[in-house]
Amino acid sequence: MVLSVVRSVLASVTGLVVAFFAGSCWYLAGKLRSEALTVGPGPAMPAYDDVQFVGLSPGQAQLRAVGDQPRLFKAGLYGIAWPGGIGQLSASAAVSGDVVTRPLTVTSGSAPKVGQLAALDPSFFLGDPEAALGIPVQDVVVPGPLGPLPAWYFPGQDSTFVIGVHGQNGTRKDLLRMIDIVHRAGFPALAVTYRNDLGAARDPSGYHRYGQTEWEDVAAAVRWSLAEGARSIVLVGQSMGGGIVAAFLDRSPLAARVARVVLDAPMLDLHAAVCYQVDRHLVPMMRRLPAPLVWTTERIASTRFGVDWAATSYLDDTTWLKVPALVIHGDDDPRVPVSISVRLKELKPSLVTFERFPGAGHLESWNTGRSRYTSLVEAFLAPLRRA
Repeated sequence: MVLSVVRSVLASVTGLVVAFFAGSCWYLAGKLRSEALTVGPGPAMPAYDDVQFVGLSPGQAQLRAVGDQPRLFKAGLYGIAWPGGIGQLSASAAVSGDVVTRPLTVTSGSAPKVGQLAALDPSFFLGDPEAALGIPVQDVVVPGPLGPLPAWYFPGQDSTFVIGVHGQNGTRKDLLRMIDIVHRAGFPALAVTYRNDLGAARDPSGYHRYGQTEWEDVAAAVRWSLAEGARSIVLVGQSMGGGIVAAFLDRSPLAARVARVVLDAPMLDLHAAVCYQVDRHLVPMMRRLPAPLVWTTERIASTRFGVDWAATSYLDDTTWLKVPALVIHGDDDPRVPVSISVRLKELKPSLVTFERFPGAGHLESWNTGRSRYTSLVEAFLAPLRRA
């Protein structure tokens, strides 16, 4: 009798554990879909839901965060937009309680008013790209394999073209910080869109593929640049754009035309990035998720959403990197672990120049150290400049 009861209890407990395990894996796979795979192209302007103006004085703004806004308190350069105007916040920040006072330059539109809500944007250069950078820009269309791909072309004197590839659900404006640097150095630049972006076709899968399909759109941008007179190419990849660049270098015959690569917080290992974000955000009370839970979650994601984990790890085989690469990464990145960039340096020490930016968040190394970032890029590309 007692043995029967024990067996019954054990069976019940085992059933509950199995059900909890399966439910957790199914939930995490769905979370992975919504956070990493689902297409949500960034808008031309961000939503006004980050901060509120609580005071204004000549050249300064007093701001209060709406929710959790750590970048408001960081000593970094940020764009700011409010209904009717856009501006730029300088790096200094004076904190008094929950109010932060920062230097404000209104760059377009009307001045803000006390009480207005605003958006903070690390891309810094907001609004019309020609007005934001003060350099000529042409709206062009790159013929892509799925249809037209809108792009911004910034003409320059050099025969090496710089092509920028933004990250997951980003926009071309994310690339303007880099374009400001390379264009002033004399390089023509192209800020491209790719499948799943606003104005571009959707990937047949309906999801982001972390380079597996998007590389074909980069190949189209390279072909366009070569037709416009480029003799060589520099590829710039931000976040997921880094994985797209890696896939292009691995798969395209046009990779031979690439002279150098710049990677900023590159997403070169989707598995590592997913584990990092889950451990950091979903289970703060645990050091990391149990390996069987992660493995099962990834198998479910493969079955439900077609994720090819091996194909999205560009660190398992790094033969795609055959040219010098400048890799930049902030060590306070909440999305892509800096360990990915460190690992690429370890695997390709003779080709990779790795630069870590202390305290910088995701794609915010330029924001926290503009002068250093600019000098690094200029020095890295200097050998390509036409005499």
